[in-house]
Amino acid sequence: MTGENPTALSADDRARLKAHFDVDLASHPDRWAKLWDAGNFLPWDRGTPNPALVDLLDQRKDLIGGCFVEDAGKRRRKRALVPGCGKGYDVLLLASYGYDAYGLEVSEKAVERCVEERTANGHKYPVRHEDAGMGQSTFLQGDFFDGRWNKDAVDGGTFELVYDYTVMAFYAFAAHPPGFF
Repeated sequence: MTGENPTALSADDRARLKAHFDVDLASHPDRWAKLWDAGNFLPWDRGTPNPALVDLLDQRKDLIGGCFVEDAGKRRRKRALVPGCGKGYDVLLLASYGYDAYGLEVSEKAVERCVEERTANGHKYPVRHEDAGMGQSTFLQGDFFDGRWNKDAVDGGTFELVYDYTVMAFYAFAAHPPGFF
């Protein structure tokens, strides 16, 4: 074993992404959309849900509870948001665990790819707990940071779970000067 991460981006892919995003932060949503629109360079797409999310849902219910919540005296499904959801694998997984899951992408093309993924491979995400059943999967287009996408989400965009391992990390990294990290 070499200790290398088999899913890590190559040095060439990292350099290419760095060059692509070497613009002011306000331009980043358009830069993401350009990558999705071209469709020929999506090195972050591994074709499966994030293993950390799988582990969280399978083994750490103590951290997030079940997929239901009491709201105004009624039981309803928790709503989960996945900003920067890519092709929607994590959204589909959350729905299979009973959450009403919402994927958010900045690119309309990415949202189309999410719907295509659900249509082609939704059967790979069976109900995980019969007592909970299947939640809904919904895909939204918008910039996470401008908030206008909330109008398309239920109840003004309130979510009990936000699962993110890309958007905040990317922007935290990009917003700092070279050498900060």
